[in-house]
Amino acid sequence: MSGIYLHIPFCDTKCIYCDFYSITNHSRKNELIDCLIKEIEDKSISLNGKHFDTIFFGGGTPSLLSYDDFSRLFESLYSSLSISDKSEITIEANPGTLSREKLEELKKLPVNRISFGVQSFNNSELKFLTRIHSGEQAIESVKSAQDAGFDNINIDLIFALPEQTPQSWQSTLEKAIELNTQHIAAYSLIYEEGTILFDMFEKKKVSKATEENERKLYDFTMEFLGKSGFEQYEVSNYTKPGYECRHNLKYWERNEYIGFGPSAASFIDNNRRVNVRDINEYITRVNSGVKTFDFFETIDYQTSIYEYIFLGLRSKGIDLVEFTRRYEFDFEDKYKDTVNLLTKNKLAFKNKSVFKLTPMGYALCDEILSSYF
Repeated sequence: MSGIYLHIPFCDTKCIYCDFYSITNHSRKNELIDCLIKEIEDKSISLNGKHFDTIFFGGGTPSLLSYDDFSRLFESLYSSLSISDKSEITIEANPGTLSREKLEELKKLPVNRISFGVQSFNNSELKFLTRIHSGEQAIESVKSAQDAGFDNINIDLIFALPEQTPQSWQSTLEKAIELNTQHIAAYSLIYEEGTILFDMFEKKKVSKATEENERKLYDFTMEFLGKSGFEQYEVSNYTKPGYECRHNLKYWERNEYIGFGPSAASFIDNNRRVNVRDINEYITRVNSGVKTFDFFETIDYQTSIYEYIFLGLRSKGIDLVEFTRRYEFDFEDKYKDTVNLLTKNKLAFKNKSVFKLTPMGYALCDEILSSYF
């Protein structure tokens, strides 16, 4: 089955590190909801025959939408598309944007998973990242969601901040474990070109963590979460048994997904499209009945193979039977020397069904991919 992504670009503030499309002007919110519904209905004809079992509201801060906004969107999705009644339905949220009343409203909707952008429980680190919540508010938000009946919760965390100490990062991980959520995504801080953070780095206002310190923090993360009952199933993602993010697996296993909203990406019938990255242009295009995307490519055979390997090794590994089914040649035969070298050096392991990186291999994933594939 395929996945559905809806991009909600509204935020209260723009965080210094964020390179996703987001805006702090909410004046066109109602128009955006109207256009999302129109885009869903317009594209439903071409999606006839496709079946969906994940829906992901990303952003931005989707939790800023009202109950009525979500109700309208769900009504459009379920009336226009073939959606499983056992779907995973995720909403991204910033701590502090979901009151107990709003959480109870979400429980009346099909939403069954919440992903909180916590990033840190250290208030000085949150201030540096320009987050609008405190560590205490983050804890309160997660507990409120649990009290409201949500039992599939992710928290996003960021490490390798400038001058971050191992003790501070360990404290954040310990607080995350104490909250007893089902999923943790832990990312290193990236200085993406075009962000405020990148500009600060260029002007020497901040210094990056050294590669050695970043590696130590990453190694500690894998070890600590592993000992705490979490399975690492992607370079930056950790889950308790049975709580993998099914929607993100669509991306990592190179399955199909459709995106709605400004900057949303789609991968359908081996074609990749990305919608225009501007709410005003997006609204104009939807209302005019013209194409919403400004990027399009058809994935050729060789690129498809590379993407499958790239995404697979970053996540749950190469399914050897599925690889042969898709590409009609044997992965082990084609990459025999690489497979032997990586397994010999304990960077990967292989059994009859899968070739997968070890924790040591995850730490060197980018280097392995660029050097051997």
